[in-house]
Amino acid sequence: MHRKHFQISAASRELQSVAPIVEAFCAANHIPATISNVMNVTLDEVLSNIVKYAYDASERGIIDVKLTYSDHRFAATVEDVGKPFNPLRSPKQDTSGPLKDRKQGGLGILFMKSLMDSVVYDRKDNRNQLTLTIGVPFV
Repeated sequence: MHRKHFQISAASRELQSVAPIVEAFCAANHIPATISNVMNVTLDEVLSNIVKYAYDASERGIIDVKLTYSDHRFAATVEDVGKPFNPLRSPKQDTSGPLKDRKQGGLGILFMKSLMDSVVYDRKDNRNQLTLTIGVPFV
């Protein structure tokens, strides 16, 4: 199993540092760029939401990200000590009606779930833990 752990501050300016780390991990493990790109888009959505909603303005949060690759499965586990939030329990958005009639928000969660093979949430020891997993095709 190949692993990489890193931390970022829960601040918008930190988000740009994530993609190069994911890309380097994928390159080192011969994970195709298409998979790297999908993980980066998904992580950007997850991390942006943590930055926006997990902490009060006066709090300074840290986000832990763990990348793993084993048995043709690439996973990213994101942990924070922000407000408890299980994205898998969010109400499903109705995307069938006209755009002007739709409730704002929630599409990022739908998008994230559509890109990943598996999304698992856990709240343990006052920490949110979200694990995103995608299969890597044999090359």
